[in-house]
Amino acid sequence: MKTIKFYFIVMISISLLTGCWNRIEVNDIAIVTAIGLDLQEDDKIRLSLQVAIPSKLGPTSGTGTSGSGNSTFMISETGATLSEAFRHLQGKLSRRVFFSHSRVLLIGEDLAKEGVSHILDFYSRYHQPRMNSYIMFTKGDAFDVIKNQPQLESVSAEETRELTKLTVGLTVNIKDFLDMLLTEGLEPVAPQFASEPLEVNTDSQSENAQAIVGAAVFRGDKLVGWMNDNETRGILWLRNEMNMGVITVDLPKGKGDGHISSNIIRSETNIEPKIKNGKIHISVNTTSEMNVMENASELSLDDSKNIEKLQKEIEKEIKNRIQKALDKAKDDLESDIFGFGEAVYKKYPKQWNEKYKKSWEKDFPELDVSINPKVYVRRIGLTK
Repeated sequence: MKTIKFYFIVMISISLLTGCWNRIEVNDIAIVTAIGLDLQEDDKIRLSLQVAIPSKLGPTSGTGTSGSGNSTFMISETGATLSEAFRHLQGKLSRRVFFSHSRVLLIGEDLAKEGVSHILDFYSRYHQPRMNSYIMFTKGDAFDVIKNQPQLESVSAEETRELTKLTVGLTVNIKDFLDMLLTEGLEPVAPQFASEPLEVNTDSQSENAQAIVGAAVFRGDKLVGWMNDNETRGILWLRNEMNMGVITVDLPKGKGDGHISSNIIRSETNIEPKIKNGKIHISVNTTSEMNVMENASELSLDDSKNIEKLQKEIEKEIKNRIQKALDKAKDDLESDIFGFGEAVYKKYPKQWNEKYKKSWEKDFPELDVSINPKVYVRRIGLTK
């Protein structure tokens, strides 16, 4: 009797095991590697997908320019919403669209100016798109950028991802962007991508490649303007995200007469707000360590006094870069992408909630900000 009961329990348990009931085979899906979104003249969204061709992704397939053919293809459709465009696009593919491998979301300028909250809503609700995908923006249409053929990788989206990971500019994923959008006293910012020629100042026509050329600045979920590459350097300093880079100072005649380039090996920025007599003062304190990479001047770095002079010149350059970004954000764009308001909230939560929170958009352009860089040149190399 016990044996019969045991087998009965086993059979019931087996019948409750469903296994991989929702499994989808690899040869039944269309793997998306990059997503582009643009606004059309009829106010519809154009969804453009870069889709991988599995048979062309082998180690001997090469790139789209030097191999046996393109390893991806582009497909697009429109809709009143992103979800509707997705469903229309699915009707043109024989395989089910699979977003989970996409790590790149590129949004065109016109759509960004109208607002991107509904895009983030789709990413947060639909289970396939990854919140750790990199988000970026471009002047013109996103389609024109992501359709570029890769040079070093088999898929151009992989080149985009690797370029972003190098931290040569801003690095922002969708989760980061959403956090900035929801954080009090902080406005979103993301990298600006563009299609740039591989060769410059030549008569021959060069192929284009994707490049980080600046930053897209937001107020709320709407794009309000752009910052160029030099101004973006200031953003990185102010957001404590300057992980690598080269600073070149121009020494005038009588003080070196030439250029010296230094590599950033370590940096840290602290934002300290103070409230006095009802007014906010922000102190931006940066500390950086440098290695000299190239001395194309007459300044001898064997003398410690000359190293001190170089440190002062680098400090001036850092301050100038930060000031440019600060002036652009305060005077032109009126967007606190640096998190000054967040710093005030963390130090003075009561005053923030009672006074500054409601009027921060007006208070930010009038902020009194002091920039205090400190530079230490650690190594000068062996050349004398």
